[in-house]
Amino acid sequence: MPVFLTRVWGLLRRRALDRRLDEELRFHLDMEAEMNRVRGMTSEEAEYAARRAFRGVQQIKEIYREQRGLPAIEMLLKDLQYGFRTIWKSPALMATAVLSLTLGIGANTAIFSVIQAVMLRPLPVPSPGELVSVGDSSRPTALWEGGPMVSVFSYPLYQRLRDQNRVFTGLLASGRAGRIQARAEMAVLAQAALMDFAGSRLSRAEILDIRSKTVEVEPGGRGFSWIRKHDSRLLFTLMAIFALVLVIGCANVASVLLARAMKRQKEISMRLVLGASRRRLVRQLLTESMLLASLGGISGLLLAGWGSRMIARLASNRGVNPIPFDLDIQPNTAVLAFTAAVTILTAILMGLVPALRSTRIDLTSALKENSGAMGHAGGRAGKALVIGQLALSLILLVGAGLFIRSLTNLQTLDIGYSRANLALLKVDLLGSGYAESQHFAITRRLIQRLLSVPGVTGVTVSENGLFSGTDSNTDSLVVDGFTPAQREDSSSSFDQVGPHSFRVVGAPIIAGRDFDEHDDERAPAVAIINQTMARFYFGNSEPLGKYLANGGDHYTIVGVVKDTKQRDLKGKLERRFYVPLFQSKDRFGAFHFTIRTRAEASGVIPAIRREIESFDRNLASSTVEPVRALVDQSANGDRMIARLSAVSGVLALVLAASGLYGVISYSTSRRTPEIGLRMALGAGRSKVMWGVLGETLVLILAGFTIGLPGALLATRPIAGNLVGVTASDPLTLAVASLVMLLVAGLAGFVPALRAARIDPMVALRRE
Repeated sequence: MPVFLTRVWGLLRRRALDRRLDEELRFHLDMEAEMNRVRGMTSEEAEYAARRAFRGVQQIKEIYREQRGLPAIEMLLKDLQYGFRTIWKSPALMATAVLSLTLGIGANTAIFSVIQAVMLRPLPVPSPGELVSVGDSSRPTALWEGGPMVSVFSYPLYQRLRDQNRVFTGLLASGRAGRIQARAEMAVLAQAALMDFAGSRLSRAEILDIRSKTVEVEPGGRGFSWIRKHDSRLLFTLMAIFALVLVIGCANVASVLLARAMKRQKEISMRLVLGASRRRLVRQLLTESMLLASLGGISGLLLAGWGSRMIARLASNRGVNPIPFDLDIQPNTAVLAFTAAVTILTAILMGLVPALRSTRIDLTSALKENSGAMGHAGGRAGKALVIGQLALSLILLVGAGLFIRSLTNLQTLDIGYSRANLALLKVDLLGSGYAESQHFAITRRLIQRLLSVPGVTGVTVSENGLFSGTDSNTDSLVVDGFTPAQREDSSSSFDQVGPHSFRVVGAPIIAGRDFDEHDDERAPAVAIINQTMARFYFGNSEPLGKYLANGGDHYTIVGVVKDTKQRDLKGKLERRFYVPLFQSKDRFGAFHFTIRTRAEASGVIPAIRREIESFDRNLASSTVEPVRALVDQSANGDRMIARLSAVSGVLALVLAASGLYGVISYSTSRRTPEIGLRMALGAGRSKVMWGVLGETLVLILAGFTIGLPGALLATRPIAGNLVGVTASDPLTLAVASLVMLLVAGLAGFVPALRAARIDPMVALRRE
């Protein structure tokens, strides 16, 4: 260790030590020269003999430097200094490369920051790896309407686990506090339970079924995240998209570095002739790439700070009930390590091919004044890089086109009613201090007050509002005359709605009638089903007048309503039935009022808020929003990925076009003498231009040949996220190809026009 510290100290003080070494060597040389003069030599002979006796002053200095310092680090520092000087002499190269890498590294770092905060970061507690989550799976239970009778973790069970614990060092339980309103007297429920279970002998199949039940234990160090479950695919899709952008950026910078290396071939050849090893030159060229990548990584990290906040805001705002939390997306050790790893990988990807190509040369031919051997080899590598850029850009353009078309279809999707001129008001009566026995009366009064608001034409109420993020489901539905097949999915959604609900919403009644004021607790229990449910249970037969039972309640079907979307734009149409809210035996604290307005709902919302506040100030915190905004908000995830994929597609196209422009420009400049000779021999300017454009078209067609099959393969995983368009949509493929052809053709047209304007005499003098 002391030797190492001594070497480090020598490295830090190398200039001072070099001066001392020079002084010491000068002293010894002077002493030797003086002794030679005493022996009778002239001054010149004495100096020469002294230097010859030392056998090379520079060699002594090199040996001393190697012994006192760290040669590898010194060499790296020299490479860095040389790289800085070289890059600084080419500001256009530096700006282009750093900008490309900043966008690529910054985008990937931003998305990784969100992924790390959402899915990878452990809880901020001591020893998070020792935490486990114990519970049953997230299945519906008998606590919910139609849920199966399965065991849940009760407080006595928690006490038993705590007292008899031999595995865990500590237990913490959480649950839902509150009171559940029973549908019948407790004694009646107990009697039914005794009739079902008391004195019954379990069959062997039932015993085996009980034994097969397991308690799920999973790592709990990262806690539970709603966004982790719902948005992981979206985030990883974005990560893959911008990883391709980074690869295109690397290829773009690599082609620029390769073209630059072509111009330095005589310098590299001379250094090889003078004894520099190929390994040494490759390392020096990679150091230059590392400098560019480091500048891109630092600026990309700054860009990622803004980008990650934007992505997190969009990702956490999906749906109509955004999760009230703030993601901690500040750069931490993991993010910095990711950025460093991406930067190093980027430097290798973009620098290795130019470094290897520029040092693998024939020294004899390379040192000739007009040799093109190196140019041909570098030209082939540059064209291969451009073809790869074009192919990847086409893949991203196709993906962006599919996402944009899917979003357009989603925004114009028929949801069964007009989303315009509708507002949704949520009121929490239980939280405002009203007793459960008052809820229906208060609800009726609120409907009348809301109808008095200027601009309001209709009001209804429901348990679950349109795109409110709430819904009710059952899988214990019994329908008159229907016998479900074994293991057939019999789950259905349902809602409890007020009078004239479908008229207010705008969903047409296909058969039968709507609910009205007479459908209350004194009237017979009735239900309305949607078209999907009618087709599933009744086929072509008439559903009106048939019965359905849910739990202990029996309903007569009095209507069929058009299918509607109520919670998920992209989901398939669900079987759904509706029952009158005022016939319900349930009691729930929150109600959703759907309000129809004459004009755009946003203009009436202030008056609605004032009316609610005048009714009861405790309800002033109730939320009211246009249904159009709620529907649009449910597509936020699709909107985000469509926008970001479009940005990535445009960015990739610009990078690929600039790479194509660089390669064609380099090829044209290398062929300038040849073009001048052909023009001197009679070739027209148009023929020269079409020759260069032909070279451009060959590269574009090669990119299409690889990119189109690649796009068909790469878009398969996203097929399930598309709405109204297939992953192999011909129109999207055609438009993306046309855009690529136009932009790439324009990139090749500029060098072609420049080639057509070459002066033959100037070109021949250059030859």
